Amino acid sequence: MFTFKKSVTAIAVAASLGMAMPVLAANSTSNIVGTIAAQDYTKYTVVASEPATGYSREISVNSDGSYRFSQLPTGTYDIKVMKDGAVVGQDKVRVKLGSNSTSDFDFLSASTEVIEVTGARVSAIDVSTTDSGLVIGEIELDRMPVARDITSVALLAPGTIKGDSGFGNVASFGGSSVAENSCYINGLEVTDTRQGLGCGSVPFEFYKEFQVKTGGMSAQFGRTTGGVVNAVTKSGTNEWEFSATATWSPDSLREEGRISRGDGGTGKVFRDTTRDEYDKKDFSISAAGPIIEDTLFIYALVNPRQVKDNFAYANGTRRITDVDEFRERDSSGGDNLFWAGKLDWQISDNHRLSYFAYSNRSDTTEEIYDYDANTGEISVGESGEPEINLRKRGGEAQSLSYTGYLTDDLTLTAMAGRIETQYTTEKPGADPNCPSVNDTRDVPNPYEGCGQGGSVGEDYDENTQYRLDLEYVLGDHTITAGLDIQKRESTNITEPVGGHSWTYTTLQNTGTIQGIPFTNNTGAPLDYVSDRIFVGGGGFSSDLNAYYIEDNWQITDNLLLSIGLRKDKFEGAGITGKTLYDFDTDVAPRLGFSWDVNGDGNTKVFGTFGTYYLPVANNTIYRAASGVSDVTTHYTFTGADASGQPTGIAPITGDLASSQSVTSVSTIPQKDIFVAQEADPFAKDEYILGWEQAVNDEFSYSVRGIYREVTSALDDYCGEFAYPYCLLVSPGDSATSYKDGFYYYGYGDPRNYRDFDLYDGEPDPGSLTTIPAEDIGLPEGVNEYTAIQTKFDYRTDNFRMSFQYTWSRSVGNFEGAVKSDIVQADAGVTQDFDFPALMDGAYGYQANDRRHAFKMFGSYDINDDWTFGFNAYLMSGRPLSTFGRGYPDDNPDIYGSYGDTFYIYTGQCPDTNGDGECQQSEKIYNFTPKGSAGRTPWLFNVDASLTYNFSVSGVDMKASLNVFNVLNNQEITNTNEHYEISEGTVSQWYGAAYDWQSPRSVRLGFEARF
Repeated sequence: MFTFKKSVTAIAVAASLGMAMPVLAANSTSNIVGTIAAQDYTKYTVVASEPATGYSREISVNSDGSYRFSQLPTGTYDIKVMKDGAVVGQDKVRVKLGSNSTSDFDFLSASTEVIEVTGARVSAIDVSTTDSGLVIGEIELDRMPVARDITSVALLAPGTIKGDSGFGNVASFGGSSVAENSCYINGLEVTDTRQGLGCGSVPFEFYKEFQVKTGGMSAQFGRTTGGVVNAVTKSGTNEWEFSATATWSPDSLREEGRISRGDGGTGKVFRDTTRDEYDKKDFSISAAGPIIEDTLFIYALVNPRQVKDNFAYANGTRRITDVDEFRERDSSGGDNLFWAGKLDWQISDNHRLSYFAYSNRSDTTEEIYDYDANTGEISVGESGEPEINLRKRGGEAQSLSYTGYLTDDLTLTAMAGRIETQYTTEKPGADPNCPSVNDTRDVPNPYEGCGQGGSVGEDYDENTQYRLDLEYVLGDHTITAGLDIQKRESTNITEPVGGHSWTYTTLQNTGTIQGIPFTNNTGAPLDYVSDRIFVGGGGFSSDLNAYYIEDNWQITDNLLLSIGLRKDKFEGAGITGKTLYDFDTDVAPRLGFSWDVNGDGNTKVFGTFGTYYLPVANNTIYRAASGVSDVTTHYTFTGADASGQPTGIAPITGDLASSQSVTSVSTIPQKDIFVAQEADPFAKDEYILGWEQAVNDEFSYSVRGIYREVTSALDDYCGEFAYPYCLLVSPGDSATSYKDGFYYYGYGDPRNYRDFDLYDGEPDPGSLTTIPAEDIGLPEGVNEYTAIQTKFDYRTDNFRMSFQYTWSRSVGNFEGAVKSDIVQADAGVTQDFDFPALMDGAYGYQANDRRHAFKMFGSYDINDDWTFGFNAYLMSGRPLSTFGRGYPDDNPDIYGSYGDTFYIYTGQCPDTNGDGECQQSEKIYNFTPKGSAGRTPWLFNVDASLTYNFSVSGVDMKASLNVFNVLNNQEITNTNEHYEISEGTVSQWYGAAYDWQSPRSVRLGFEARF
């Protein structure tokens, strides 16, 4: 017997933990592929078996000597080559998520027809793949100091950066906004349905392996212009296994935070994290094993948690409000018992059925106190008791998946699933006579409300999914095709507590108020109050359908070509059930190649090109077609009562109608009114070219260039030509649509208006109007990302390390689905492109442009019992802007009723025509384009961990210590970029920090397995 043995223990472990795979497979499946070199292929069959579950499948060798086991669960498999019923070749391979594991046999060169390979063979380079990213398993994550959430895993991949904290714990992929990613668990998409911000998640102990896709996605993946996180969970095996884990992040071992102040750092407190407290206890108990040996397996886990999260809070508009509340959140008890489970039924060697379900519901009690950050005093209001909120978050999910090996060459997979998520905040003790009150004036005794204010109403999502995929191997071609269907349903009903939301503001002399015909010509500053009433909502939905086909063609032994096509259809409906939008995308190409330069698997050149489309977020439907009325009325006032509401109010213009600005009306428009006929769905093109090199068994490196650009922007235009509804347009194009009620038909002065039934949501007969692009005045949407990524992997028996450096440049006139510089989470309908004035100066470096990013992570086995882990990054700062509230042109076609401009009013307004009043044309402004106000500081962070493995009475145990931000660096991550509160009124909070790096903290862990 000819035996080929190699010292692969450390390499196999490292690869199985994700350190050895700089790129991923062309799809999300896991396969074993290989070839046999022999005289007569008809005499050979190949058997793949997984000892842990008893799974075994035998297939014939193709006429060219190749074989393929497709759609396999991750794990370690025994490979046997059979000839005339006898074993003539053996191998052991590790199957990773989204990878092609290779096992080749050459009987022509062997002295006998028996070949054995020992150890789980792996390769530092996978020449059968074309896409980019990272695969990492839970074992390696346990060795390193990584927070136990999906975002922290995604941030290990090249080209990912942490998003603005105002959106939650989210990541930006390849220059895209944080609302353009998608997430999957066991094939079920768990992306936030409403805005695309974040993902559903299972208890972290349940995860088995993660695949982070940062580019070059196959045609199987769509509905994302950012990146993909694809995770699989653990399953039961033929041996019963039980585990108990506990982690504790004690507040007593957390360092104190920081304070920012207004007036350049010398004024009152703006943000305060010095009083923050965070204490989390996380437990899990799991059981896994066979219900029926070799046939039916279960994995079940329960995860009770206790979280105390106390922090100072700004109850008002982010850009103009300082901290005025202290909130204490308690998440504990039965309403915070996470659970998850998976059933796997191996019906036969050719048919497998899996059921997966989890709940991550969390009910949090929130107590709200008054807080004076300048004195540090925490108190209760006039009632003598804190206000109470009940925050209901998370939800349940379940899916049923089938895999069928219909023939040796034909595989079918199918999935049906559903995920439900809630976002409701109940205010059981809210006083209906206490609306929201925000006083932005710089006065000694600002007005305060008598309650917490805010809004109330039902708020939840449901996402039902179906998927069918086929894979067929035809000679050198592996052809995949599939159908992907989702129905996303949302319910959101909102009304303001107390019926109003009051904001007090100072308007400087000669300043104007956006959206109404008013200029302060009193000769002195004028205090006024605005009342925004945002009310309405209901149920609305979107239907997302897609189909794709892809061919992975092995042209030669050294050259793989991937050719894919995908087509999506996006359709949405408002609460009336009538269609709001309907987009049928162009066919999106997905092309890639992989060239094994020397034919030895050590050098690879690869490239990809793809077009990706992003569906319209359900948030857009909510804002446009759920019956929401959004009206702001501006008043003068004489004082305020005990509840903080103004007294002696009068319309600021002297007329109620002209003192109001209307952002949306409660009437729900139909598609022909809401969507311009020229509009195309949001789309990006991506180009990647790369090189990978395995220097030896221990060291490999890669370098790739990436270019992404938005080829079709889609946003809402709300200027005069869209009245009374905002209009979905492709910025820079003409807009053809029907009108409704009071609308504009012609050009010239005086304007030509006609009246039909006012705002009935129906297109008016004969009102189809085309507005030329030059009249609309919007620029074409520009968003470009250019990057060079380098990655170095080093692996020995006891040391695993990955080092990355990414140079990137993100530039354009809009960020994408959301807007980080003002933390606007209205996915798809941010203030960008609402009015031409808002885009004047908008071209520049994006808020997620971090030019230089260094990452290094890994682990070192000190001995058999002790492991040291590390995770560090160094990143350059992000650009800052200076936003104003005025514009040189008050034409409503150009400058509408709201929005942040790049013009700062200097306060100079000479009376050049002698009429005693200031004219708009006489005002003087400073022009401050996007990103021209400098950058935030560089960020440097080091995390470290120490793990001890031991056993007691035959029970394997592990204790761990994780220290995050070892050096306690707390640099500023973002600041208030709003220079003006109103035209001419400088914000005392401009330049003050919103957030910093999280202070040093500790996580203690314990685990027992038996």
